[in-house]
Amino acid sequence: MIRLTQAYLALAALTALFVGLGMLAMPTAFYGSYGIDPTLSPSLASELRSPGVLLTTIGLFFAYGIFSPRWRNLAIWAAAVFYLGYATARTLSLALDGVPSTGLLAAGAFELALGLAAAGLLITRRRTITA
Repeated sequence: MIRLTQAYLALAALTALFVGLGMLAMPTAFYGSYGIDPTLSPSLASELRSPGVLLTTIGLFFAYGIFSPRWRNLAIWAAAVFYLGYATARTLSLALDGVPSTGLLAAGAFELALGLAAAGLLITRRRTITA
């Protein structure tokens, strides 16, 4: 179970780090792949770049959970909340704003899968601990 949890946290960390660093270091290329042009205004660029720090930071926390048994459970909880939160926001946007690009739909599906996987790990860990 520990190896599965570590593998999950590695995937969650790499995903958050890849996306976060893409937002920070290459916002035009990153968002351009979704049909969004951050060069339209400095305010838009700032608004689009700023979540990159959050994603990078949370990705580092997920990575820390791989190596620290003490923080592992909290890292899984954080991943569940983080990825299910993103998936919920994308679902709400889909209902309120319409269908986004295919890339953003795929991102939402991947976020949902990561969030559900974290929730599944938490349920399995709880059953193992209480058994």
